[in-house]
Amino acid sequence: MDIYVARQPILDRKMKLFGYELLYRKNNTNAFSGSSDRHATASLLANSVLVIGFDELIEGTHGFINFPEDFLIQQLPRLLPKKKIIVEILERVRPSHEVIEACRSLKRDGYILALDDFIFGRKGYEELINLADMIKVEFSRANIKDQIRLIQKYHGKKTFLAEKVETMLDYRFALAMGYDLFQGYFFSRPLMVNAKEIGYQQTVLIRILNELRQPDPDLDRIVKLIHADVGLTYKLLHAANTIQYGSKYPIHSVRQALARIGAKEMAQWIQIMMIKGFEHVENAELIKRSLIRGKMLERIAVMTKKEHDAADYFITGIFSSLDQILNQPMQAILTKLPLNPLIRDALLGVPNELKNSLAAVINFEQANWDKVRLFIEKNALTSKQFMSFYLSAIKWEHSLNEFDGKQPLPKT
Repeated sequence: MDIYVARQPILDRKMKLFGYELLYRKNNTNAFSGSSDRHATASLLANSVLVIGFDELIEGTHGFINFPEDFLIQQLPRLLPKKKIIVEILERVRPSHEVIEACRSLKRDGYILALDDFIFGRKGYEELINLADMIKVEFSRANIKDQIRLIQKYHGKKTFLAEKVETMLDYRFALAMGYDLFQGYFFSRPLMVNAKEIGYQQTVLIRILNELRQPDPDLDRIVKLIHADVGLTYKLLHAANTIQYGSKYPIHSVRQALARIGAKEMAQWIQIMMIKGFEHVENAELIKRSLIRGKMLERIAVMTKKEHDAADYFITGIFSSLDQILNQPMQAILTKLPLNPLIRDALLGVPNELKNSLAAVINFEQANWDKVRLFIEKNALTSKQFMSFYLSAIKWEHSLNEFDGKQPLPKT
């Protein structure tokens, strides 16, 4: 499935790129389509961080993202690195006590707050104005005298961003008035960024969220649930590779990724994906095949006395078709995932034990019996065992859609 994010550049007084405003797009039509603030922001976060990659979108600058009232109260901006994100407070946000306290907490911890589409003369907005580091004004629509008075009042205390700068005259006038940053069609229209989405099962998200809400979450159960969903496994590892979680060290398993992200943040990402809504999986057979490969490889690891590497074998299998699922080169995909170098090499075709085992499973799928036989003999297995790996993997994959939250999970 295709997903889209639009980004519009924001420039400083020297015409140097300061950052991008990231914008929700439902489809390839480059315009905002009717959607609630919650759904738009949840989709934007999921698509930007879990699919495309936040740092890739902002190119090492700053990312401006709108947050509705309840997302501010829930502290969702903390899912992103404070040095990279500008937290835009939507003009529809009410300056309630809860919102003020939430913004105060974010600001205290170093997050930059921006008031979006500033409304002049709005009563009860003083506390938010005082907290804000940046004020965004629709330059071509707001009264010029009001803008001048606002800039003079907070000169040196706030950063002012002129939105909807649509002509050279607008830009020169805004520059002379004292604006610090500029955004609008004069510089660039929002540009679309497209990527392939891997679907995930809403029922799995619900089960994980229920487990995370328990006083003592069962980590083993959560790992099994995540293993049951290729899309969710991919997104979890992708999230673990953001700056926020310190991605310089490779992740060897879903369990490590969970430990890096943390239960609270994992629950927040799950909620974001649930808000985004169920997406139809157009590549169901590819995903099914990937799951079977992962389970087969895990069984091979156990039977060849490599139990300690079973998680690596499993991930190698379930990610072996990512290039087809996402319609991207495998090399480009793997740069976004902090995987064990052995897994990365295997997926790129570099010979090692993981690659040899993956090749054996693929040869089995393609009925290349001579090659399968060589692998079996070299690893002291039997044809009967290899077939049992396949049959048990199929049974496991089928069982993923059959159990509910109260039934025992399929063994992994």
